[in-house]
Amino acid sequence: MTTQPKRRSTLLKILALLSQIRWYNVLLLLIGQYLAAFFVFEPIDDWRNVLFDVGTHLTIWSAALILVFGFLINSFYDLETDAMNRPNQTAFEQLVSRATSLRISIGALFIGLLMASAVSWRGLIFYTFYAFLLWFYSHKLRKTPLIGHMSASFIGLLPFFGISVYHEFLSLHTLAFGGLIGLTLFARELLKDLLMVKGDVVMGKTTAVSEFGGDQVRLALLISSAIAWIPAFFTHDIFDPYAKLGIIMMLLLLSLANTLTLKAKGIRGLRWAHLCYKVVLVIGILTIPFL
Repeated sequence: MTTQPKRRSTLLKILALLSQIRWYNVLLLLIGQYLAAFFVFEPIDDWRNVLFDVGTHLTIWSAALILVFGFLINSFYDLETDAMNRPNQTAFEQLVSRATSLRISIGALFIGLLMASAVSWRGLIFYTFYAFLLWFYSHKLRKTPLIGHMSASFIGLLPFFGISVYHEFLSLHTLAFGGLIGLTLFARELLKDLLMVKGDVVMGKTTAVSEFGGDQVRLALLISSAIAWIPAFFTHDIFDPYAKLGIIMMLLLLSLANTLTLKAKGIRGLRWAHLCYKVVLVIGILTIPFL
Protein backbone atom coordinates (compact mmCIF):
# COMPACT_ATOMS: atom_id res chain seq x y z
CA MET A 1 0.00 0.00 0.00
CA THR A 2 1.44 3.38 -1.00
CA THR A 3 1.70 6.38 1.30
CA GLN A 4 -1.34 8.19 -0.13
CA PRO A 5 -3.82 5.30 0.32
CA LYS A 6 -2.43 4.71 3.82
CA ARG A 7 -3.07 8.33 4.76
CA ARG A 8 -6.55 8.15 3.30
CA SER A 9 -7.30 4.96 5.22
CA THR A 10 -6.01 6.47 8.47
CA LEU A 11 -8.06 9.62 7.97
CA LEU A 12 -11.22 7.60 7.30
CA LYS A 13 -10.65 5.54 10.45
CA ILE A 14 -10.18 8.71 12.51
CA LEU A 15 -13.43 10.12 11.11
CA ALA A 16 -15.20 6.81 11.81
CA LEU A 17 -13.94 6.87 15.39
CA LEU A 18 -15.13 10.46 15.83
CA SER A 19 -18.54 9.35 14.60
CA GLN A 20 -18.58 6.49 17.10
CA ILE A 21 -17.73 8.73 20.05
CA ARG A 22 -20.40 11.26 18.97
CA TRP A 23 -17.84 14.08 18.86
CA TYR A 24 -20.65 16.65 18.57
CA ASN A 25 -22.04 15.77 22.01
CA VAL A 26 -18.58 15.54 23.60
CA LEU A 27 -17.68 18.98 22.19
CA LEU A 28 -20.92 20.48 23.53
CA LEU A 29 -20.13 19.04 26.96
CA LEU A 30 -16.63 20.55 26.93
CA ILE A 31 -17.84 23.97 25.78
CA GLY A 32 -20.74 23.98 28.26
CA GLN A 33 -18.53 23.10 31.23
CA TYR A 34 -15.91 25.69 30.34
CA LEU A 35 -18.55 28.40 29.87
CA ALA A 36 -20.08 27.49 33.23
CA ALA A 37 -16.68 27.52 34.94
CA PHE A 38 -15.67 30.89 33.45
CA PHE A 39 -18.94 32.80 33.59
CA VAL A 40 -21.19 31.19 36.22
CA PHE A 41 -19.13 29.59 38.97
CA GLU A 42 -16.58 32.42 39.26
CA PRO A 43 -17.00 36.23 39.22
CA ILE A 44 -16.28 37.61 35.74
CA ASP A 45 -13.22 39.49 37.03
CA ASP A 46 -11.68 36.27 38.34
CA TRP A 47 -11.59 34.34 35.04
CA ARG A 48 -7.82 33.98 35.41
CA ASN A 49 -8.41 31.84 38.49
CA VAL A 50 -10.27 29.36 36.29
CA LEU A 51 -7.82 29.61 33.41
CA PHE A 52 -4.86 28.67 35.58
CA ASP A 53 -6.71 26.24 37.86
CA VAL A 54 -5.47 22.75 36.96
CA GLY A 55 -8.31 21.14 38.89
CA THR A 56 -10.94 22.77 36.68
CA HIS A 57 -9.31 21.49 33.50
CA LEU A 58 -8.81 18.00 34.91
CA THR A 59 -12.44 17.85 36.08
CA ILE A 60 -13.81 18.98 32.73
CA TRP A 61 -11.65 16.69 30.61
CA SER A 62 -12.28 13.77 32.95
CA ALA A 63 -16.01 14.09 32.26
CA ALA A 64 -15.41 14.35 28.49
CA LEU A 65 -13.19 11.26 28.36
CA ILE A 66 -15.60 9.21 30.43
CA LEU A 67 -18.42 10.31 28.10
CA VAL A 68 -16.29 9.01 25.19
CA PHE A 69 -16.15 5.70 27.05
CA GLY A 70 -19.95 5.80 27.44
CA PHE A 71 -20.64 6.40 23.75
CA LEU A 72 -18.24 3.66 22.64
CA ILE A 73 -19.81 1.17 25.05
CA ASN A 74 -23.26 2.21 23.85
CA SER A 75 -22.21 1.64 20.22
CA PHE A 76 -20.87 -1.78 21.23
CA TYR A 77 -24.25 -2.79 22.68
CA ASP A 78 -26.34 -1.24 19.88
CA LEU A 79 -24.41 -2.38 16.82
CA GLU A 80 -27.16 -4.61 15.39
CA THR A 81 -29.95 -2.09 15.98
CA ASP A 82 -27.90 0.79 14.57
CA ALA A 83 -27.09 -1.28 11.49
CA MET A 84 -30.83 -1.38 10.72
CA ASN A 85 -31.76 2.17 11.66
CA ARG A 86 -28.77 3.96 10.09
CA PRO A 87 -26.96 1.42 7.91
CA ASN A 88 -24.69 3.85 6.06
CA GLN A 89 -23.35 5.55 9.17
CA THR A 90 -22.93 2.25 10.99
CA ALA A 91 -21.07 0.69 8.06
CA PHE A 92 -18.74 3.69 8.01
CA GLU A 93 -18.13 3.45 11.76
CA GLN A 94 -17.16 -0.21 11.36
CA LEU A 95 -13.94 0.91 9.65
CA VAL A 96 -12.78 0.90 13.27
CA SER A 97 -12.96 -2.66 14.58
CA ARG A 98 -14.94 -3.49 17.70
CA ALA A 99 -11.73 -4.62 19.41
CA THR A 100 -10.08 -1.29 18.69
CA SER A 101 -13.15 0.63 19.88
CA LEU A 102 -13.19 -1.40 23.09
CA ARG A 103 -9.49 -0.72 23.74
CA ILE A 104 -9.99 3.01 23.13
CA SER A 105 -13.02 3.09 25.44
CA ILE A 106 -11.05 1.42 28.25
CA GLY A 107 -8.15 3.82 27.65
CA ALA A 108 -10.47 6.83 27.78
CA LEU A 109 -12.03 5.53 31.00
CA PHE A 110 -8.65 4.92 32.62
CA ILE A 111 -7.27 8.37 31.71
CA GLY A 112 -10.53 10.06 32.75
CA LEU A 113 -10.49 8.40 36.18
CA LEU A 114 -6.78 9.13 36.56
CA MET A 115 -7.50 12.84 35.95
CA ALA A 116 -10.35 12.75 38.47
CA SER A 117 -8.15 11.10 41.09
CA ALA A 118 -5.54 13.86 40.58
CA VAL A 119 -8.18 16.40 41.67
CA SER A 120 -9.44 14.60 44.79
CA TRP A 121 -10.62 11.25 46.04
CA ARG A 122 -14.17 12.65 46.00
CA GLY A 123 -13.73 13.43 42.30
CA LEU A 124 -12.58 9.86 41.71
CA ILE A 125 -15.66 8.46 43.46
CA PHE A 126 -18.01 10.83 41.60
CA TYR A 127 -16.64 10.06 38.13
CA THR A 128 -16.39 6.35 38.86
CA PHE A 129 -20.11 6.52 39.65
CA TYR A 130 -20.65 8.50 36.42
CA ALA A 131 -18.80 5.84 34.40
CA PHE A 132 -20.76 3.06 36.08
CA LEU A 133 -24.05 4.78 35.25
CA LEU A 134 -23.02 5.16 31.59
CA TRP A 135 -22.28 1.43 31.40
CA PHE A 136 -25.35 0.41 33.40
CA TYR A 137 -27.55 2.59 31.18
CA SER A 138 -26.32 0.84 28.02
CA HIS A 139 -26.45 -2.59 29.64
CA LYS A 140 -29.73 -2.42 31.53
CA LEU A 141 -31.53 0.88 32.13
CA ARG A 142 -32.21 1.81 28.52
CA LYS A 143 -34.20 -1.42 28.09
CA THR A 144 -36.88 -0.11 30.47
CA PRO A 145 -39.19 2.50 28.88
CA LEU A 146 -39.35 5.89 30.64
CA ILE A 147 -36.85 4.76 33.30
CA GLY A 148 -34.23 4.61 30.55
CA HIS A 149 -35.26 8.02 29.20
CA MET A 150 -35.13 9.65 32.62
CA SER A 151 -31.80 7.97 33.33
CA ALA A 152 -30.33 9.34 30.10
CA SER A 153 -31.47 12.85 31.05
CA PHE A 154 -29.99 12.55 34.53
CA ILE A 155 -26.69 11.17 33.22
CA GLY A 156 -26.51 14.01 30.68
CA LEU A 157 -26.62 16.58 33.50
CA LEU A 158 -24.21 14.84 35.88
CA PRO A 159 -20.95 16.39 34.54
CA PHE A 160 -22.35 19.89 35.11
CA PHE A 161 -23.22 18.92 38.66
CA GLY A 162 -19.65 17.64 39.09
CA ILE A 163 -18.02 20.89 37.95
CA SER A 164 -20.44 22.95 40.07
CA VAL A 165 -19.58 20.89 43.17
CA TYR A 166 -15.87 21.36 42.44
CA HIS A 167 -16.41 25.15 42.39
CA GLU A 168 -18.78 24.91 45.37
CA PHE A 169 -21.50 26.73 43.49
CA LEU A 170 -25.21 25.92 43.38
CA SER A 171 -28.09 28.36 42.93
CA LEU A 172 -31.79 28.49 42.12
CA HIS A 173 -31.30 29.84 38.60
CA THR A 174 -28.76 27.16 37.66
CA LEU A 175 -31.10 24.47 39.02
CA ALA A 176 -34.04 25.92 37.06
CA PHE A 177 -31.95 26.09 33.89
CA GLY A 178 -30.70 22.56 34.50
CA GLY A 179 -34.32 21.42 34.76
CA LEU A 180 -35.06 22.90 31.34
CA ILE A 181 -32.04 21.14 29.82
CA GLY A 182 -33.07 17.92 31.54
CA LEU A 183 -36.59 18.07 30.07
CA THR A 184 -35.07 18.72 26.64
CA LEU A 185 -32.83 15.66 26.98
CA PHE A 186 -35.79 13.56 28.15
CA ALA A 187 -37.94 14.63 25.19
CA ARG A 188 -35.06 14.01 22.80
CA GLU A 189 -34.74 10.45 24.08
CA LEU A 190 -38.46 9.89 23.47
CA LEU A 191 -38.07 11.22 19.94
CA LYS A 192 -35.19 8.79 19.35
CA ASP A 193 -37.62 5.93 20.06
CA LEU A 194 -39.79 7.16 17.20
CA LEU A 195 -36.75 7.50 14.94
CA MET A 196 -35.31 4.08 15.77
CA VAL A 197 -38.58 2.13 15.89
CA LYS A 198 -37.77 -0.03 12.84
CA GLY A 199 -34.56 -1.52 14.22
CA ASP A 200 -35.95 -1.77 17.75
CA VAL A 201 -38.98 -3.78 16.56
CA VAL A 202 -36.84 -6.17 14.49
CA MET A 203 -34.47 -6.71 17.42
CA GLY A 204 -37.40 -7.18 19.79
CA LYS A 205 -36.38 -4.31 22.04
CA THR A 206 -38.84 -2.89 24.54
CA THR A 207 -39.20 0.85 23.98
CA ALA A 208 -41.70 3.56 24.83
CA VAL A 209 -43.18 3.21 21.32
CA SER A 210 -43.60 -0.57 21.57
CA GLU A 211 -45.03 -0.33 25.09
CA PHE A 212 -47.35 2.67 24.78
CA GLY A 213 -47.65 3.33 21.04
CA GLY A 214 -46.45 6.19 18.84
CA ASP A 215 -49.44 8.42 19.61
CA GLN A 216 -48.84 8.20 23.36
CA VAL A 217 -45.16 9.01 22.89
CA ARG A 218 -46.12 12.09 20.87
CA LEU A 219 -48.52 13.08 23.65
CA ALA A 220 -45.72 12.67 26.19
CA LEU A 221 -43.55 14.99 24.08
CA LEU A 222 -46.29 17.63 24.16
CA ILE A 223 -46.66 17.28 27.92
CA SER A 224 -42.90 17.58 28.52
CA SER A 225 -42.83 20.68 26.33
CA ALA A 226 -45.70 22.23 28.32
CA ILE A 227 -44.01 21.37 31.64
CA ALA A 228 -40.81 23.06 30.44
CA TRP A 229 -42.64 26.41 30.35
CA ILE A 230 -43.63 26.16 34.04
CA PRO A 231 -40.23 26.57 35.78
CA ALA A 232 -39.25 29.17 33.17
CA PHE A 233 -42.36 31.21 34.02
CA PHE A 234 -41.89 31.12 37.79
CA THR A 235 -38.13 31.81 37.71
CA HIS A 236 -37.91 34.35 34.87
CA ASP A 237 -37.30 37.26 37.28
CA ILE A 238 -33.97 35.83 38.47
CA PHE A 239 -32.44 35.60 34.98
CA ASP A 240 -30.40 38.13 33.04
CA PRO A 241 -32.28 39.62 30.01
CA TYR A 242 -29.99 37.75 27.59
CA ALA A 243 -30.57 34.51 29.50
CA LYS A 244 -34.33 35.12 29.27
CA LEU A 245 -34.00 35.53 25.50
CA GLY A 246 -32.07 32.27 25.23
CA ILE A 247 -34.63 30.42 27.34
CA ILE A 248 -37.54 31.76 25.29
CA MET A 249 -35.81 30.68 22.08
CA MET A 250 -35.27 27.21 23.56
CA LEU A 251 -38.92 26.89 24.59
CA LEU A 252 -40.19 28.07 21.20
CA LEU A 253 -37.93 25.61 19.40
CA LEU A 254 -39.08 22.81 21.69
CA SER A 255 -42.67 23.63 20.77
CA LEU A 256 -41.72 23.70 17.07
CA ALA A 257 -39.95 20.33 17.37
CA ASN A 258 -43.02 18.75 18.93
CA THR A 259 -45.28 20.28 16.28
CA LEU A 260 -43.06 18.75 13.58
CA THR A 261 -43.21 15.42 15.41
CA LEU A 262 -47.01 15.50 15.49
CA LYS A 263 -47.23 16.30 11.78
CA ALA A 264 -44.46 13.94 10.68
CA LYS A 265 -45.59 11.29 8.19
CA GLY A 266 -42.24 9.54 8.08
CA ILE A 267 -38.63 9.52 9.18
CA ARG A 268 -37.77 12.76 7.36
CA GLY A 269 -40.14 14.86 9.47
CA LEU A 270 -38.85 13.26 12.66
CA ARG A 271 -35.27 14.05 11.64
CA TRP A 272 -36.18 17.73 11.28
CA ALA A 273 -37.65 17.60 14.79
CA HIS A 274 -34.46 15.93 16.05
CA LEU A 275 -32.43 18.72 14.44
CA CYS A 276 -34.52 21.24 16.39
CA TYR A 277 -33.57 19.48 19.62
CA LYS A 278 -29.90 19.72 18.68
CA VAL A 279 -30.31 23.46 18.08
CA VAL A 280 -32.10 23.82 21.44
CA LEU A 281 -29.11 22.25 23.20
CA VAL A 282 -26.68 24.52 21.32
CA ILE A 283 -28.71 27.58 22.35
CA GLY A 284 -28.73 26.24 25.90
CA ILE A 285 -24.93 26.00 25.92
CA LEU A 286 -24.59 29.53 24.49
CA THR A 287 -26.99 30.84 27.17
CA ILE A 288 -24.81 29.60 30.04
CA PRO A 289 -22.55 32.73 30.19
CA PHE A 290 -25.60 34.90 30.92
CA LEU A 291 -26.97 32.86 33.82
